[in-house]
Amino acid sequence: MKQIFWALFFLLVISVLGAEYYVDSESGNDINTGTTPMSAWKSLKAVNNANIKSGDIVRFQRGGLWRGQLVPKSGNENQPVVYTSYGNASNEKPKLLGSVPLNKQTDWINEGNHLWSTCPDTIHLGNAVSCFTDLVWRLHYEDKAKAEQKIVAPLSQYAGKKEYQIICSATGSASNHIQFIVAGFPVEAEKYYLLRFAAKTTKPFPITTVAFTQPDSPWTGLGYAIRLTFINIGTEWTEQTILFHCKKDYDKARLTVSLGKDLPQDGVFSFIPLELREATIESNGINTDVGNIILNGNKAGFKKWTREDLKNQDDFWYDIKTNRVVFFSNENPAHLYKNIEAALYQHVVLHNCSHYVHFIDLDIRYGAAHGFGGTKVKHCVYRDLDISWIGGADQYCQGGEGRKVRFGNGIEFWSDASDCLVENCRIWEIYDAALTNQGSGINQQRNIIYRNNKIWNCEYSFEYWNRGAESITDTILFENNTCFNAGFGWGHVQRPDKNGRHLMVYANSAKTENFIIRNNIFCNAAESCVRFDADFRNGLTMENNIYWQESDKPIFQWFNEQYKAERFVDYQNSVGLDKNSKLQKQSIRTILLSE
Repeated sequence: MKQIFWALFFLLVISVLGAEYYVDSESGNDINTGTTPMSAWKSLKAVNNANIKSGDIVRFQRGGLWRGQLVPKSGNENQPVVYTSYGNASNEKPKLLGSVPLNKQTDWINEGNHLWSTCPDTIHLGNAVSCFTDLVWRLHYEDKAKAEQKIVAPLSQYAGKKEYQIICSATGSASNHIQFIVAGFPVEAEKYYLLRFAAKTTKPFPITTVAFTQPDSPWTGLGYAIRLTFINIGTEWTEQTILFHCKKDYDKARLTVSLGKDLPQDGVFSFIPLELREATIESNGINTDVGNIILNGNKAGFKKWTREDLKNQDDFWYDIKTNRVVFFSNENPAHLYKNIEAALYQHVVLHNCSHYVHFIDLDIRYGAAHGFGGTKVKHCVYRDLDISWIGGADQYCQGGEGRKVRFGNGIEFWSDASDCLVENCRIWEIYDAALTNQGSGINQQRNIIYRNNKIWNCEYSFEYWNRGAESITDTILFENNTCFNAGFGWGHVQRPDKNGRHLMVYANSAKTENFIIRNNIFCNAAESCVRFDADFRNGLTMENNIYWQESDKPIFQWFNEQYKAERFVDYQNSVGLDKNSKLQKQSIRTILLSE
């Protein structure tokens, strides 16, 4: 019955059509209505800001190219919102890129010793947000953290301002356990805002987390801070600035400075908000970590953690302090390569909290986070997509001075995802997983289907884990997918934790039922085709899969036990999975020719 329900759900047609909108990256104009190909919009900004409603279809012209992030609108059960293509079928799919081009020789400055850096940003200040300094900041703490707030008379040079003192008697174990909050100021999409403040503390600490959000639950993000990592608060008064890039219009925005975990116990943090001012930036578009540089569409630069690590052609380093890229090259990179794409730390499609959305016939590439990323995704369809060259960003944005972790998946369903379908997609050159549903805390992952996809040169073809004993994973189907050359992509070479697998199951404490992996081809992996670090065999079915390794690497790894091809039957008997599956040589050439 459950699989009949799935079929009915995913064959659901749009019962009542809404409006159709067109986007043309060459001839469009954002002042147009967007309702015909002749009056098409031009930019992703126009699409994201439009009043898209249930049943509406947004069509990107084939052969077009857009940069930035798509933020989809949700539909309803009978009227999903659709993002798809239009135009000549012989033209390439519409390309949505999460990168900035560095193709001009003037994009690079010769520093000598084979090092070339991108040009620095120039910030120009505009109008002050007049109401900002009249707003009252408030303190919030939770869990075992405890603090109190005082307002005192500031120093003479800041006369007329408010000085806040936060006295911490118990620091938190997480950054959100102590929050310093102001809300109620207007912001506009695609504008930059510069926060200026004076601060000192009795015990030095860094400010590492500032959120720019809506004021109420679920505190949806309105933008992000740029170059935040090196805001160090010392024992003497200093003036600091934080630059924000706003992504949405909002009348009463909120800023939250998270101090839990960072503010020392018995420390006193003194803070004087000075102004929030609009800003414009002369920039090449690099406003966050560059996780990968794609060269001529088929080669990756090698990301390093420090300037001193730059020793070989195509090594690069992102300097978080100056927001610039430094590239090792024997000549100007733009002379050496015709096409240079710097992939930025952002999801190309932010499908966070998306419900009833269909993504069809699009080309998603060159993002340094996820191709599709977000939580609480429900009733969404991903069909006939190309997703490539995704991932590699510095996950914790610590610039090589702290945790050195890189990440990035093709399509990720993070926590509380349900009733989603991914089919007939082609996914390649992904730093982590092509496809994954995963989560932590208390969450539920239900009714997610991955079928008829072709996946190659990704570290993992499919990754799963869900942590939290109260979490539930129920009814996951991975079926009829062709997966080859796991761990043969650009990311594997650069990873410190090489782990090329087609099926990677990490530690999983969630109650997991009706997890089905069947009728797939898993061919050639750098480490093993399959690795399990969790045992939920009571809820797992693996059957009718085909496996092959060109090398002498294992086919399976069940915890610490490895099974090479000659032990295939031992694996089936001892682990009890894949009873109907078989080893069968698969020609990579044949698979490629079927593309």
